Amino acid sequence: MQNFKEQIHKIATDLMNLEINTIIKPNIEGVKMPNPRHALLDVAKMFDYELTRQGISRFEKHMDFGGRESFDQLRERANRTIIELQKKGPALTPEEGSNLLMLYRIKDKSDQIKSIFNALERKGVRTWDNEYSRLEIEEKEPPFPLTPSQLVLIRKIWELGTEEIVAQTVIQMDGDVMTRVQPKYISSGNHGVIFKLHNEGVATSISFWKDLVGVVKDFFISVVKIFF
Repeated sequence: MQNFKEQIHKIATDLMNLEINTIIKPNIEGVKMPNPRHALLDVAKMFDYELTRQGISRFEKHMDFGGRESFDQLRERANRTIIELQKKGPALTPEEGSNLLMLYRIKDKSDQIKSIFNALERKGVRTWDNEYSRLEIEEKEPPFPLTPSQLVLIRKIWELGTEEIVAQTVIQMDGDVMTRVQPKYISSGNHGVIFKLHNEGVATSISFWKDLVGVVKDFFISVVKIFF
């Protein structure tokens, strides 16, 4: 019952705000998130690619998987460069500033993923880690008992990856609306289609949100009737 109450609280909290991101991506695969273990491997490879693109070398004993040690290495690679860039302060070039923000993302998301492994280990899950190859994941199918919130976290990290967010709108239940746009897309007047797509995304999200809130409300009413 306690776990059920926690899940209800988490769902209610998640419904308190909307976040709509518009991303420019050079290639679109159009696939849904795979098995969470495969998704973590995808994320590890995306992070590794971005760090390598920035000229950040791998550790001597690089873990080419999607487990805790792999994300610990990715986190440390990002963090050591963050420290170097921070020393430059205002002398950072625009490209270095953009790279710094991406490094913060890799560091923070790696920590979040590591927290999932830590939670599974504390629960005593025998297959808590993800140091498997793709073939091993398919053949062994090691159990990976994630909570709904952990699964959503992995999905969000997988969806965003290392993509560049052009515009972001956050809508709070109390009526606050915040829209963030990268300066380079404000200074140029030929990006109307981007903001048209973003506005359409906001409208679609709000419409879906209203329907979802109604469904969740009806679900909770049914649950209360069953238990009480």
